[in-house]
Amino acid sequence: MRNIRKPGRRVMGMLAAGVLSTGLLTAAAGGTAQAATTCSGGVNIYGVLDDGRLTFSSINPATGDLAKVLVGPDLGFEPKAMATLNFNTVLVTSTSGALYRVDIRTNNTSLALLNAPVKIADSGWTHDKLTYDGHGHLYGTTSAGLLLRYNVTEDKPAGSQHIGVRTEIDTGFVLKTLTATGDDRLSATTEDGRLLDYTVAGAGSWKSNVLKSAGWSGFNQLVSPGGGLYYGRLSTGAMYWYKDANPTDGSGSDITYHLDDPVNTSGWTQKLLSAQPGTYTCTTSTSTVDRDNITQVKAAGRQMMNDKDAAWANSTQWACLETLWDHESNWRWNATNPSSGAYGIPQALPATKMDVAGDDWKDNPLTQIKWGLSYIDGRYGSPCNAWNFWQANNWY
Repeated sequence: MRNIRKPGRRVMGMLAAGVLSTGLLTAAAGGTAQAATTCSGGVNIYGVLDDGRLTFSSINPATGDLAKVLVGPDLGFEPKAMATLNFNTVLVTSTSGALYRVDIRTNNTSLALLNAPVKIADSGWTHDKLTYDGHGHLYGTTSAGLLLRYNVTEDKPAGSQHIGVRTEIDTGFVLKTLTATGDDRLSATTEDGRLLDYTVAGAGSWKSNVLKSAGWSGFNQLVSPGGGLYYGRLSTGAMYWYKDANPTDGSGSDITYHLDDPVNTSGWTQKLLSAQPGTYTCTTSTSTVDRDNITQVKAAGRQMMNDKDAAWANSTQWACLETLWDHESNWRWNATNPSSGAYGIPQALPATKMDVAGDDWKDNPLTQIKWGLSYIDGRYGSPCNAWNFWQANNWY
């Protein structure tokens, strides 16, 4: 939660012990509020060697240093694609189209299988790539470029009852690499060297951004633990790492390259690699906001909107949200409708609804914004849907 500064009092945000600070970002929308981004977590990468043995690698996300490598037993079948569900569970397809759940036990010194790989499906899983977003969605592509999405409802799926709702997103996804970077968010590289970013909403509903137009053709594996971190493996076995300061802005201009400090210059010989999703996270919080400074409040609001949903992190959705709350409250934390009693920036009715977002809902604009964004998400799906409804009904 961001700190709030009331007139005459300045409260500075403190970094929690053990987290990595990745610097300061300037909030958009013309505001001057600063946003401190703090990142924490680790990087776990599973792999399969040419001889079928499972591997586990741990990387320090702050330095890019390889912390651990463990080699385990042979899977017992020829793998084709893999996706890590969690620290102890990996999904792997075979060249014959079967889907297996691999249950893993690992510690500081060993990597073992808890049991023989569990066959979830006998056939049909002919995807050339798989990745899991850490939020219940498994993505796969076919050699023809069809992108598919499945719902995963269990940490240890046992069959189609736990991996189902097959959704065909669209065609045209002929990609060299594919990795999940967040909730329904994917990154990929192409044979001609582009680095792409995708946000997926459903069948036929997705958008893409070209983060880099060239220079990424050498990677035959790309994985991400989240938080804007990318790890790219070359055919030579070298592993390089990159950090996107704002992975939701659809721009690659803020990607930091560590070409002179790779994870390794050789040794990454796995035929398949898959990072555990969501193990590295970054949180952006406004260090100081004057609750009576509408410019600062709006700047914080835009950052919070971007963080709420990657699909909202664009100027179109921001224009809708800004205009909506301009009409409702002019972004004033103490705005009160004398007739209905609706209160605060989002004009909650009754006002006490906002207590679910924080005990300081009466005088903290950031708590009010947090509640308002959740309300919009749950009722309308996006700020623009909410604004469209408002224009038709004069309320939302």
